Amino acid sequence: MAQLDDAVLLSACEKGDESAWRTLVERYAPLILSIPRRYGLKAAQADDVFGETCLALVRSLKSIRDPKSLPQWLIRTTTRATWEAARKAGKTPPADLPPLTGAAPPDEVVALFEEEQLVREALGEISGRCRKLLELLYFTVPEPSYDRIAELMEMPRGSLGPTRRRCLDRLRALLEPRLVGDVSSAAERPPRG
Repeated sequence: MAQLDDAVLLSACEKGDESAWRTLVERYAPLILSIPRRYGLKAAQADDVFGETCLALVRSLKSIRDPKSLPQWLIRTTTRATWEAARKAGKTPPADLPPLTGAAPPDEVVALFEEEQLVREALGEISGRCRKLLELLYFTVPEPSYDRIAELMEMPRGSLGPTRRRCLDRLRALLEPRLVGDVSSAAERPPRG
């Protein structure tokens, strides 16, 4: 069911199809969890936000009129749940994100989270070796050195740059049809080393 679009999955979920529900949750779990984590909530708090968002989705299955808007709906619902959890925990958002309020997040924030979800989905479609390299280069905290990445990838340090370029080209080819605007600037982050 992993290739089914959201409209098919939502319809099947409304009918009680557990497999469709699992597929939908697996598809959007990284998006949902990324929001409370980005706002600095601890793992247990992020899990609570995830649960609240999934419960809200179950309750709202019939009211989601446009399945294409599901990612936006999830972002807004998750952001509100994150706001409540952060308020209770006395957390303030990182400087690169707008303050949390009970209101819907600004369109720019929704667009940012949507683009991040598209990148995650595209990463899931490229080969394991490319995915591993890009995750090490761009998503690992703390950032490993080029020497450490070469060691983890079991490749010469001098091969990282050309391999990185080929992997980014593959990722870009998957993203271009999905994204509006220029993804090249995000993919051109200078190498660490």
